[in-house]
Amino acid sequence: MRLNYIALVVVLPFVWISCGEKQNSASESPVDSMAITYTILKTLPHYTDAYTEGLTIHNSKVYESTGQNGKSWVAEVDPGSGSHDKKIILDNRYFGEGMTILNNKLYYLTWQTKIGFIYDARTFRQIGEFNYNTEGWGLTHNNNELIMSDGSEKLYFLDSAKLSLTRTVTVTDNGARLKSLNELEWVNGYIFANVYETSRIVKIDPSTGKVVGRLDLSTIVEEIKRMYQNTAELNGIAYDKNSNALLITGKLWPKSYLIRLNPLTP
Repeated sequence: MRLNYIALVVVLPFVWISCGEKQNSASESPVDSMAITYTILKTLPHYTDAYTEGLTIHNSKVYESTGQNGKSWVAEVDPGSGSHDKKIILDNRYFGEGMTILNNKLYYLTWQTKIGFIYDARTFRQIGEFNYNTEGWGLTHNNNELIMSDGSEKLYFLDSAKLSLTRTVTVTDNGARLKSLNELEWVNGYIFANVYETSRIVKIDPSTGKVVGRLDLSTIVEEIKRMYQNTAELNGIAYDKNSNALLITGKLWPKSYLIRLNPLTP
């Protein structure tokens, strides 16, 4: 189940060039100085029944968690087929949310029950649980602390030993609080976060909470929704250190996309 990427590169059409007269500068759309551009490396199959809440790559293997009562599970996923054999299924009373793996432990949040479950990442045997005072949405880590979102503008940092709250950061975009932070991923010292029910992923400075980059995936989202009407929102970010690429997907999507962020962007 290890990732095996083919060097297939498709560059998205970021700039539309008009052959007509140049429009008046006052009517032109302003350039987003924090826009992050990207290149699609490959498309991969994704299990269409997966209501994706969490996505991560650990030891070159892809792991995914899903939500919905009665359909919440976390599994090791074959990126070549989207199938999964090794799986944890939550009790029907729990709505699964984000997950991450740290120190060979798999942490899996639930939505409104304020409980998280801990599993041995190799055997999937449950070895513990922990509590928190908010809803559980997204989850990642910075190699020392767990980092959790709850659908608000706040990010919560938890000590990985005691699983107690160590600090809270408020996320702002151009000075305004940015709410609806969902799935999280730690990428080279920054937190990447899906903004719920949008086509955007934001890049966050964990020390200040300021958004320092914006990734607009509306081209991909529009293509998915045009081709597959039963899909839901973009959600799912996994960083692969080996290829320096992001694996992104969405809830009930039939595809995942392996993308690489272009250099000289935030």
